[in-house]
Amino acid sequence: MNWQTIFNPFSKFSEKTLLLVGILTAILLILACYFTETKMDSLLHFSPAKNLSFTSIAIYTTISLIYAIVLLFILGKIFNAKTRIIDIVNAVLVSQVPVIVIVLGTKLIKLDKISKQIAETSAQNKVLDINIFDLMYLMVFGFGSLIFIIYSFVLLFNGFKTATNIKKWQHIVIFAFVLLVGILICQIFLPQFKL
Repeated sequence: MNWQTIFNPFSKFSEKTLLLVGILTAILLILACYFTETKMDSLLHFSPAKNLSFTSIAIYTTISLIYAIVLLFILGKIFNAKTRIIDIVNAVLVSQVPVIVIVLGTKLIKLDKISKQIAETSAQNKVLDINIFDLMYLMVFGFGSLIFIIYSFVLLFNGFKTATNIKKWQHIVIFAFVLLVGILICQIFLPQFKL
């Protein structure tokens, strides 16, 4: 295994293998969201989902992924008329592998408890009294999450680039802009629907 396999599996593996990994990733992401009581509001954005059913969490996750696929497929078709839907599906789904680690990490380090403690302390205008180990966990988790988010974005970009064969820097800028605006739009409107 080399760096290209890690950062651009789309040029190494067949579309069927990637699709299988992608479908498995989507299922694991739904299970991770249910286990951690979070819901996917859009690609790379999650929020608390206390008391939501498994079905609701699955629907939120599925809508978020489909929205990203449709958005990037339309953009891909604009860049290159030969862009195939399966390549975009693979890019979006495979890019969620690192996200599963982040979602599960929130539960494993008890992020809710630490965040609640910080919020209560700051609301009462008290000096922050937090266990040094909790603070270290929070810092390591924050840094690790940043690395996994960047890795997820790299996978998504490389998958999109492979699918569309883009080379111009203008296309890369447009891709980043459309993706970020698309994520913001989805995370604003999707939570409005009560599932």
